[in-house]
Amino acid sequence: MSSSSSSSDARETKVCLLTGASGTIGYAIAQALKASSSSNINWHILLIGRRPPQMVDGGSPPPYDAFLQTEDLTNESMVVSTLNSHFESLKNSTCIQSQALDRLDLLINCAGCSLGNEPIVDVSAETLRQVMEVNLIVPYILSRWAMSKMAMTTPVGGRIINIGSIACESPRLHSVPYTTSKYALSGLTRALSIEGRNLSKTTKCAELTGEGGASSTSGVVAVCQINPGNVRSAIMSAEEAARREREEGFVDVDDIGRYVALVANLPNETNVLESTVMPTRQPLVGRG
Repeated sequence: MSSSSSSSDARETKVCLLTGASGTIGYAIAQALKASSSSNINWHILLIGRRPPQMVDGGSPPPYDAFLQTEDLTNESMVVSTLNSHFESLKNSTCIQSQALDRLDLLINCAGCSLGNEPIVDVSAETLRQVMEVNLIVPYILSRWAMSKMAMTTPVGGRIINIGSIACESPRLHSVPYTTSKYALSGLTRALSIEGRNLSKTTKCAELTGEGGASSTSGVVAVCQINPGNVRSAIMSAEEAARREREEGFVDVDDIGRYVALVANLPNETNVLESTVMPTRQPLVGRG
C-alpha cells in the first residue's frame, strides 16, 4: 500500500473508494473529485485494483491518498480481506486523523473491460463470462461490501456511483459482451437503489465488514449510474478515432470527471438515478 499525506485540517473528511483509476475515465474522476474538495469538505480518495495509475501530470501530486493492491477484483474473499485489513488498521491506529478515515461515504465503480468486439458467431461464452466478471460482478462485490460499511459510518449512509456506458441505451454493432454487461449493470443500479432507501432493512448484520453485531441503523445510500458517450482512449485505433471525430464527436474526459464529482457532492437524500454525458453530435436520439 502506498499513500500520500492525509489532511490534518478542520474540514469534514469524506472517504471515497474508487476502482478503474488506471483508466482514462477513472483517473479523470479521481482528479475532479479531489479538486472538488472545498473549505468544508476534504475528499480522501482510496483506490483499489491491480496496479496504481500512471501519473498524467508529472509535477502534480497524485489525485488519490492511498492505493490498495489486489490481484483479482473478481475474487470476493480477496477483495473483502484487503478492504477489511485496511480499515481495521485505521480503526486501531493511535492517530486521530487515521481513525477518522475508518468510514466510507462514496463508492465509484469505474473498472471495466471490453472484449469480443466481433460478430456473435466468433465470440465464445468464456469471453462473455470474462466481461461480465469485470463489468458486473466487481461492482456487485464492492457494492455489497460498501452497503455494510456505510451502515457503520456516522452519519449513516452514503452514495454509490456506477459508471456505465451509452451502450446500454444504444449499442454498436459487434459489441454483444460489452453491451450485455452494461445493460446488466443498469439492472444492478436500479435494484441497489431500492436496497439503499433504508439501510436498517438492507444491512441486518455487519458480517460483510467483519465488524460483527446487529445493525439498527437507519439512513440512505443513493445509488446512481452515469453513462459516458464517446471518450478518446488509447485503446481506440487512429482510424476509429478519426471516424468518430468526423461523424459523432467526443466528450472531454475532464467534463465527465467534473460531472461525476458534481453528483458525488450532492446530499445523499438527493439522487440522479441515471444520466448520460455525451457529445452533442453523437447520434443517440433520432434516426441519424
